[in-house]
Amino acid sequence: MKEVFIRYLYVFLPASCRRLLPLLFLASCAVIVKPTGGPPDKKPPFPRSYTPDSAAVNFKSKRIDIVFDEFVQLKDLNSQLVISPPVERTPEIKAKGKALEIIFREPLKDSTTYTISFGNAIADIRESNAIPDFKYVFSTGPHLDSITLSGKVTNAFTRTPEKGIMVMLYNGTDDSLPYKKVPSYFGRTGANGDYSIVHIKPGIYKVFALKDQNGDNKYEVGELMGFQDQLLTLDQNKKDVNLMVFREEGGRQKLKRAYQAGYGKIMMSFAAPATGMHVRPIRHSSEPIGEPVLEYNKKGDSLTYWFVPPPVDSIFLEVGDNVNVYDTLRYKLVTKEKMLSQHKGERYLLSAQSNAVSGKSFDLNNPFLFQFSHPVPGGIKDASKLLLTQDTLKPNLFAGSSFVFNDEMKRSVNWKGCPYPWKENTRYHLLVLPGAFTDMYGFTHDTVKADFKTPELKYYGTLKLNVLIDYGHYLLQLLDDKDNILREEKMDGRHEFLFEYLSPMNYRIRLVTDVNNNGKWDTGDYGRKLQPEPVIYYKDPITIRSNWDQETVWTIR
Repeated sequence: MKEVFIRYLYVFLPASCRRLLPLLFLASCAVIVKPTGGPPDKKPPFPRSYTPDSAAVNFKSKRIDIVFDEFVQLKDLNSQLVISPPVERTPEIKAKGKALEIIFREPLKDSTTYTISFGNAIADIRESNAIPDFKYVFSTGPHLDSITLSGKVTNAFTRTPEKGIMVMLYNGTDDSLPYKKVPSYFGRTGANGDYSIVHIKPGIYKVFALKDQNGDNKYEVGELMGFQDQLLTLDQNKKDVNLMVFREEGGRQKLKRAYQAGYGKIMMSFAAPATGMHVRPIRHSSEPIGEPVLEYNKKGDSLTYWFVPPPVDSIFLEVGDNVNVYDTLRYKLVTKEKMLSQHKGERYLLSAQSNAVSGKSFDLNNPFLFQFSHPVPGGIKDASKLLLTQDTLKPNLFAGSSFVFNDEMKRSVNWKGCPYPWKENTRYHLLVLPGAFTDMYGFTHDTVKADFKTPELKYYGTLKLNVLIDYGHYLLQLLDDKDNILREEKMDGRHEFLFEYLSPMNYRIRLVTDVNNNGKWDTGDYGRKLQPEPVIYYKDPITIRSNWDQETVWTIR
């Protein structure tokens, strides 16, 4: 039909217009398609020229220019940039079009090989393709130093790789060097914990690892650190110089922060673990402060001071240990009336929670406990308001038993009714009426209810573990998938262990070498040249299934 129409036009159109018909025909057949723009650019920028040349010797310039084949940008330079040996003042580094400009702001050392590592900070503008591990190397002397040191950094307790750790080399033997001076060379670990320091001058070095939190390239107590016991002689390339990092417990202590968190509650944080600290009033009215409660966090470097405020406007506190006084604090006290008027009491009413939750299964091997939002020094205030019954039995299972504090902070109590009367596949009812417990401020709690059920015995699995290791003091720990300790056994001479009533899931096994036999893991001490106590993990997760006995032999050499 289209062809007939065009012939018709050809016959009746004037001769001068007939030459346009082919264009009309082509237009009628064309399909308009949006340009695709081609495949995405996946190539990182490529350096075209260096001024001065890369790997130059007898370097005298105050400026470096690097020109790339496309426009570039700098991304996350502060965390990516590593200059080894370090300089006091970081050079001025700018991306200008296709060029990178580096301007030094201080004189460089003589006869020294410098490495400027940009990591992945240099990328193109269009697609943000980064140049992986880009470096510029030069020497202010007649040759480039060529020794390379590499290895891996792991956490001493978790044995997992540590990212962002500075591995530092000091050209000296003084143990105070990490505290006082920047290193002669350093490198930084990547995501897998690996590090590499290149272009090192032959010599004898002290090796130190540091998670530098304040960016001064020096060690402060509280920062993650590690060290090699012996000096390292570098006269050729060395691999597998591995380090473990940890936080020291001792060292230079100081009170970093303290604030009044509410009625009868002051929070403090310290530079190092602070167990054994004292907090005592030094000036107030004749009204005494009741017996305070000191609560430390798991690391021991934070402290909550619970106390009953006296009827005065302000309180003065001294914070210290048996040797030092670290600070004196003054606070205008929050009164109970002000607290109740501002918050209607909700924030400071005692919260009581049990580890039995409605609708959730309660393990047969679990103890029964209550946890509180505030210290409860008196324990049970009124035992008649504590009720635990079974579906088919009405007697109160709590009757005649007692509760004991589960911790020194008096914020957790444990039912002492052991062995526990739990039966398999059975429903239980918990009812705790207000007044059963009263905290140190005189507050009580709301009603606590829970209807829960125990599983059948066949729900559980069993792990029989045989640990083959030389004699010593060890702590054997059964962990969940989040490394929480579920069971712990001392194994002085023991090798066979039976873990019963295990819920079906994956578990991990950890062995802590308890060198001093004090029942806990001890970290290292740089001043005394003590490494952390060794920790060993079983290589794979252990899968426990319902109604199944899992037998595992762990040989440790």
